[in-house]
Amino acid sequence: MNFETAISFVRQRGNEVEKARLAYLLTGERPSAEIVAQLFAGQQPDGGWSPFWVKDYTSLDATCFRLAQAEQLGLGRSETTITRAVDFLAERQAQDGSWEEDKKVANLAPPWAAPGDPEATLYLTANCGLWLALLGDPDNRASKAAGFLQSQLGPDGHLPSFLHTHWLAGTLWHKLGWQPPAERAFKYLSERINELDASNLSWWIITACVAGIPPNQSVVGQAASLLEKNQRGDGCWPSEDGPESDVHSTLEAMRALWLCGRIDKKRNDD
Repeated sequence: MNFETAISFVRQRGNEVEKARLAYLLTGERPSAEIVAQLFAGQQPDGGWSPFWVKDYTSLDATCFRLAQAEQLGLGRSETTITRAVDFLAERQAQDGSWEEDKKVANLAPPWAAPGDPEATLYLTANCGLWLALLGDPDNRASKAAGFLQSQLGPDGHLPSFLHTHWLAGTLWHKLGWQPPAERAFKYLSERINELDASNLSWWIITACVAGIPPNQSVVGQAASLLEKNQRGDGCWPSEDGPESDVHSTLEAMRALWLCGRIDKKRNDD
């Protein structure tokens, strides 16, 4: 794994927001007001963001993604924009603790966001619940989400959903101190981790570390070892979404390996 070639790859090909993410990783530098405005552009009056797959609709999934990008720039609940986004998620939670996209977009949503699909409901519930747990949850909505997810958890740690739902749900349970379901989900994940590409390995590691799971926890270390091997010679960790997302996936991998101690902690911005 070569950190310097990864830095060069991002600097040569990244946009302004991506370069700001690199600067924050290397130096802890807060992004400029212009970068923050670019990141938060398009926020809807209700506090969320529209997804790439439909305009004029505010998506739970798109809002969670924007919160993840903000976190990687050191932006948290003190930002009014983020508070509005968290309020949007809270207001969209169902009575049983779950989340799903609005049925009016059923014919437009991709599989992971399809309203009425149980797999998508579990994924969105884990994602939204986790962000509430991370960013402040005075009404205990994250606990309601955790309870809904636990009701679907099999004895072997399997949730009837996408593989990434397992690390989101497991991390939510860990964050709330619900260790038995978390350990079951992580055990299941460890048995399937070889199926993950670089982008998903990074997502899992970052999610775990941001939520306070020790980087030496076995399944996190396992993911990091696999991720290290996926770097290309030009410094890039390729994205499953195509070359246009390679800078993003490379930044994710760099952050993941940094968080779990696989990159020298000495920061430099040469």
